[in-house]
Amino acid sequence: MTTKTASTGKVYLTYVDQWLDTLPAADSEDFKEFAEVTPSIIEIWVYAGILQYPGTFNDMGRWVKMKYKKLNRREILNSEIAALHSDIQELRMAITSGEVKADNGCQRLAALEKELRSHIETSDKMNRTTDKRGLVLAGADRVMREMTAIFKDDPQFAEPIENAMNAVWAKVYSELSNS
Repeated sequence: MTTKTASTGKVYLTYVDQWLDTLPAADSEDFKEFAEVTPSIIEIWVYAGILQYPGTFNDMGRWVKMKYKKLNRREILNSEIAALHSDIQELRMAITSGEVKADNGCQRLAALEKELRSHIETSDKMNRTTDKRGLVLAGADRVMREMTAIFKDDPQFAEPIENAMNAVWAKVYSELSNS
């Protein structure tokens, strides 16, 4: 990990920390709170883009991993799916070999298969939702960055565009969170 010393003498461990110090205190705190409660690094990076974060996705990803422990729900669900699949195979072998009575084994097998289908359905739904949210937020981020770039030299539009972008961001994020 590299450190950087600012002209003020303050030492920064990450580029993100340095950027956060350039934001107004309220924006910085709001961003940190958002980063803490949001499981998606993509959503955090898009929100940072709204706040004019000039760094890379990788820098943001490293900062999030360093500051906030994120639960990888997809990985957990996939390991549960693999474990259920293994349990079903073992139960089938036990039924076939006679270790488990056929009537009891069939009931347990049906319950495990139902649970496996439920896990697979949940995984598919999680993937579709994550993909949809990521694409919508990335598209909104791109539009907002382009608008900022187009009007960056015209100070009369700077504040209204920033206010409009914040309103759009809040509306899009609210709609995606509720769907």
